[in-house]
Order: sequence, then structure tokens, then C-alpha cells
Amino acid sequence: MKPASHSRPPNLASLATAVEAHRRARRVVLGHFFFFLVCCIAALLLRRAFKFPPQLTWVLLAVFGLVFSADLARLVYHNYKIQRLRATGADV
Repeated sequence: MKPASHSRPPNLASLATAVEAHRRARRVVLGHFFFFLVCCIAALLLRRAFKFPPQLTWVLLAVFGLVFSADLARLVYHNYKIQRLRATGADV
């Protein structure tokens, strides 16, 4: 007979890992969001100071979407994974 293991059940351990990964991904996305706000403010100030066209703000939004879409997708994936693990019966 195997000795009793003091570790968590596999489903609960994977849920705890997924929750921690979700928290990290959420921190990254929030950091990107605040960086985006700072860049928007800087772009608006530069646009007014140097008489740039209004399209500068749209370019900033497009670049933000392209560069950080992988992190947003990672956050959505971890959220889905947590919901799926909780549906299988594991509680945090």
C-alpha cells in the first residue's frame, strides 16, 4: 500500500496553479492598461504641441492591440481554464 500523500489532489493542485497564473496574467494586463493610458496622455499632449493629426491616437490604439493582444488572450484563456476546472468539482 502506498503511503498517504500530504499534497493536494491533482485537480485541486491544477486549479491552484491556474488561479495563480490568472493572477499573474491579470497583473500584466493591468500594467499594460496603465502604460496605455500614459501613452495616450503623452500622445494627446504631443499632438497638441506639435500639431499632429488626430489619427495619432488611432495608431496608438492599433499598436497597443497588436502588441498586447497575446497577453489579453492569455488572460482570457486562464479565465476559461479556471471556469472549466471549477465545473469539474474542485473548489478553491
